[in-house]
Amino acid sequence: MIFLLAVVAFIFAQDGAIAQPAQSPKLPQLRTPRISQGASITQVVGLSEVNIYYHRPGVKGRTIWGPKGSGALLAYGEIWRAGANEPTLFTFSDDVTIAGKRLRAGTYRFVTIPGEQEWTVVFNSEVKNWGTIYEEKFDTLRFTVKPEKGPHEEWMSFHFTDLTYASATVVLAWETVRIPFKIEFNLLAKLQASVGTWSVFNSAARTALDSKMYLKEAMGWIDRSLALERNFFNLRTKAELLALDGKKSEAIAAAEEGLKIMKARDISKLPEGQRLQIADVEKMVAEWKK
Repeated sequence: MIFLLAVVAFIFAQDGAIAQPAQSPKLPQLRTPRISQGASITQVVGLSEVNIYYHRPGVKGRTIWGPKGSGALLAYGEIWRAGANEPTLFTFSDDVTIAGKRLRAGTYRFVTIPGEQEWTVVFNSEVKNWGTIYEEKFDTLRFTVKPEKGPHEEWMSFHFTDLTYASATVVLAWETVRIPFKIEFNLLAKLQASVGTWSVFNSAARTALDSKMYLKEAMGWIDRSLALERNFFNLRTKAELLALDGKKSEAIAAAEEGLKIMKARDISKLPEGQRLQIADVEKMVAEWKK
């Protein structure tokens, strides 16, 4: 009897196992390309950096700009995320000045309000919500820009023009519309914060010399470099700054002092780059003496 009960229990157990539905296999999560593909552009401006992250919508034969009710994709006077999908984000490594207004270093949502004659450009501190979610209370900076015309741009883009050591122009381009605005960094503050050794003082002075900026400060920097160590390289910088200031005799004296220091070494064993620098300085001195 016990044996019979055991057999029946076994059969029911097996039937139960068979009766359970099989687990459906999990389908793989397929990813497909987005129509408005992502893009990122980074530009170094002097000693600072700006990055723009955005998605690029296409024109695709549509009317992009127009008054409300005109059937245009983007109506004048309405907020536009300046891209597609997630929010368009600007990241500044340092405090920046835009349209004469200061914006602190950090990441910002970038939105615009298109207009036929004038656009409003907005940097907004809320960056986590979806691209179409915009809250005006987080606006950090607003300014206006006059739109310009340009060649047809099928896929919306950002690019940089008019680069200097301290500034650049950001251009938003789509269809035949261009929205340019200038960004400026405080290069002088960065240079002053970074100097410390003779070579760094010299590099700061040469940057100013090459860009023809901060020349008064550059003279102070090169004097501090020379106070730490007098050598061919910082004496050359000093000479070029003096010549630029019209003090040719003092420039000649500084350059010749530098040449004397360098020529006290075995020139044949110097790297080619340094030998070329010696030749450059000799040529400059000859020209200053004319």
